[in-house]
Amino acid sequence: MRSTLFKNIIRFVLLVILQVLVLNNINLGGYVNPFLYIFFVLMLPFETPGWLLLFSSFFLGLSIDVFTHTPGLHASASVLIAFLRPIIIRAISTNKEFEAGMRPSLFDMGIRWYLLYSIILITIHHIYLFFMEAFSFTNFFATLSQAIMSAAITIGLAYLSQFVFYSRKR
Repeated sequence: MRSTLFKNIIRFVLLVILQVLVLNNINLGGYVNPFLYIFFVLMLPFETPGWLLLFSSFFLGLSIDVFTHTPGLHASASVLIAFLRPIIIRAISTNKEFEAGMRPSLFDMGIRWYLLYSIILITIHHIYLFFMEAFSFTNFFATLSQAIMSAAITIGLAYLSQFVFYSRKR
C-alpha cells in the first residue's frame, strides 16, 4: 500500500515536471501540443476510490494550471476524464474480474484493451481542453483537428511511457 502510494506520488511529480518544463515548450508548427500529464489519471489502479480519483485529478490539473496560467482549464479537463474513467472501463472491459493491484496498463490488460482505453480518454480530454480554451465554435474544424493531432501525439507518448513506468515483471 505505501509502496503504491509512494510510486504514484513520484509519478505525479515527474509528470507535472515533464509537462511544465519540456512538453509545454513543444509546439509543433503552432499546432500540436502533447499533454502527457493525464497519463497519471489513466494509470491509477482499478481499485482507486472515486473520490480519490477525482481529487487527485483535480489537483493534477490545478498543478498544470498554476504553471501555465490557465485557471481551471486543465483541472476541469482532468476531472472530466477522471469522472468518465470508470464508465469507459466498464464499457470496454469483458466480464474478467480485476485482481487487486492491477492497473489499466499495456502489460496487465493487453495492447488492444489499453489502446482503446487510452484513445477514448485522451481524445475526450483533448477535445474538451481545446474547445474550452478556444471557447468558441468559430473555427470548429481547425480546433477539432488541432485536438485530434495533439491527442494522437499524446497517445503515442502514453504508449511509450508504458515501457518507462511499467515492466512485464511485477
